[in-house]
Amino acid sequence: MRSRPARNRLAATALAAAVLAGLASTSSAAAADPYPTCNTYKNVNGHKVPAYGQPTPTLTCNLVLNTSKSNEAVKVLQTSLNNCHHFSLAVDGYYGEKTFLAVRSVQAAYLGEAHADGYYGPRTRGAMKHWGLSGCGKI
Repeated sequence: MRSRPARNRLAATALAAAVLAGLASTSSAAAADPYPTCNTYKNVNGHKVPAYGQPTPTLTCNLVLNTSKSNEAVKVLQTSLNNCHHFSLAVDGYYGEKTFLAVRSVQAAYLGEAHADGYYGPRTRGAMKHWGLSGCGKI
């Protein structure tokens, strides 16, 4: 039987290994994200469209906004959700639970429940209406 200090060291080593393994898997999952995030928007046919186009030469136009983002692109999305899809979100630039649920609702209505994940990306961008100079419209 091992002494108490040896058992404590063994438990501490096992805990440290588990924490490090968790951190490694989190960083590799983040690196594997198929859609880079973006904080920009673009005018398309008079409509402001979040996370669209090529903000830098290294990013493609397949961009995703998610719950960890707070920026101008989210404000544009919230404005479109309010004005074109009849939500009452605070236009604060934070992609919180209410924005997530509003996006999910729009996805369910336009794309079907199977595609309703709450993340704004290329498929959602193409399906939903966006607010612009002439009112609401699809791009």
